Amino acid sequence: MIRLQRRGAVYGELWFEEEPPAQPRVDVVLFRQRPSPVHEARTTPFLSLVSDLGDARALDVAFDGGCRYEIRRAEAKDGLQAQLIAEPQARLEEFRAFFDAFAQEKGIEPADPGWLRAACRAGQLVLSTACRDGVALVWHAYVVQGSAARLQHSASRFRGQETGHRALVGRANRWLHWQDMRWLKERGVERYDWGGLFADESTPERAGINAFKRAFGGREERSYDCTLPVTAWGSFYLPLRDAWRRFSPAARRKDGDR
Repeated sequence: MIRLQRRGAVYGELWFEEEPPAQPRVDVVLFRQRPSPVHEARTTPFLSLVSDLGDARALDVAFDGGCRYEIRRAEAKDGLQAQLIAEPQARLEEFRAFFDAFAQEKGIEPADPGWLRAACRAGQLVLSTACRDGVALVWHAYVVQGSAARLQHSASRFRGQETGHRALVGRANRWLHWQDMRWLKERGVERYDWGGLFADESTPERAGINAFKRAFGGREERSYDCTLPVTAWGSFYLPLRDAWRRFSPAARRKDGDR
């Protein structure tokens, strides 16, 4: 369980089919990507794409032709180095600096430092990066639970660069996903979750992100995010939190309950 001290309450985050401990010591349990809704919990459907890492050769065949070409070119010609970081405590600030600069460029929320530290303490955070000549081009962050890994963050730095460099970073990103898949498989991971799909592809950016993920094959899968109070304070707190969020549009980000 990833334990998170948030504004006014302690949350416990459980991924996939992980069950809570007998004494969770939290006020609210967040069940992430459960295969079915949790009884009496607040439930939100979640659409994602999942790749089966059981057979690496079959996985490679599932990639579309363009994706395979980009990965093989990156492997053969781009001089990339992958760093796969199973104990990321010493690299958290480096990752955050890179991701937050990317987030500012993209106009999205920065990484949540509290969640990163909590996932690291729980032994459920894995980082990876692709570099060339000692310069990081791409970073990935995963939450790992049992035989499943979920892409939590992916960041690339190419805005404002010339076309050739942007193409290099695009290849490095695909190549790093492939390195991650092989490395995670070696460590017993069988399920590689791409961290969500946009059900609404009405904007070019959303359609492009979905297309990037689908190029690796995989299957669409619907799961459920569920929120369940487990103490009297948790039951009292959640309605207060909801009211605060309605009053302040920024409250959800400040509270950190993703």
